[in-house]
Amino acid sequence: MTSATSDYAIPRRRLTEDGAVRRVGFELEFAGVTLKQTVSVLAEVFGTPATTNSVAHATVTHKRWGEFDVEVDSELAQTLARERADYLRSTGSEEVGDDSLAEWLVNLATELVPVEVVCPPIAMDSLAQLDPLVAALRKAGAQGTAGALHYAFGVHINPELPDLSAPSISRYLQAYVIAQDWLVERHQVDLARRITPYVNLYPAAYGRLVLEYDERIALDTLITDYLAHNRTRNRSLDMLPLFMELDEARIRQAIDDTRIKARPTFHYRLPNCQIDVSGWRLADSWRLWCVVEALADDVELQSEMAAQYRSYDSNLINLGKPPWHETLDEIVNAPVSA
Repeated sequence: MTSATSDYAIPRRRLTEDGAVRRVGFELEFAGVTLKQTVSVLAEVFGTPATTNSVAHATVTHKRWGEFDVEVDSELAQTLARERADYLRSTGSEEVGDDSLAEWLVNLATELVPVEVVCPPIAMDSLAQLDPLVAALRKAGAQGTAGALHYAFGVHINPELPDLSAPSISRYLQAYVIAQDWLVERHQVDLARRITPYVNLYPAAYGRLVLEYDERIALDTLITDYLAHNRTRNRSLDMLPLFMELDEARIRQAIDDTRIKARPTFHYRLPNCQIDVSGWRLADSWRLWCVVEALADDVELQSEMAAQYRSYDSNLINLGKPPWHETLDEIVNAPVSA
């Protein structure tokens, strides 16, 4: 990691191939406030009006970054709200965004599923601009992962890649395989989230395969291997959006799931949402992801850790802490200057 203009870490590879600052999208899941209340908070923080598409989905537009989507993260709730809104529009009703029946149904759904704010891609040297939003949602009563036993809420991070070459992607995959168990510990991933399938780690067999990749790796092989071991969105590092961006026809043929959206980013789903914890910021989750960035950028260190991983993995019994975890601790604890 390199220095940053704030305490948001910035990877050494901060630019894309086109010379633009890489962008990052965040998704925050929480309860405790309704969709309508969430929209009001965003509109007030950004000083901009909101557009209500239904009582389960609205957008608030930031003058610089674009649209923030606010939605109830339930396919059933969104479908009911959308169909209800379509019906009201067909009758000429003016109550599309203020329908008490649909709102009651959606609020009932939020007892089990979260409200989600999906942020647009933001340049990674400007991420601190999200802090006022997080603080305002906390003040409004937003509750994160620890708010209830069944709140398996998370923060999803979607970092744009520095380039889309197969060797670059493989280095990130290798870095993640090496770091994934360490990340679970450092994020202190909530039990409710670990026992659900949504943030499953990569299978051991896939990890061993990934660590055998070299610079001659082809994109076709990356996708073939991934689909053979991970034919699901339920991975802590979900590669399907990226592979959809690179070969949409193949992913559509392999997996019939309209929720997969093509984008030139990783989809990192491991962090808890601690929005109700005083002082918590997105910088905390982002900094841990940046350890993967640092490892992917250091070929020599990654090779050394991969050798340690293979040696450790070959043992019948491992009682001690994996030796490379200490090095990962050093990376994340390195100071980030202002």
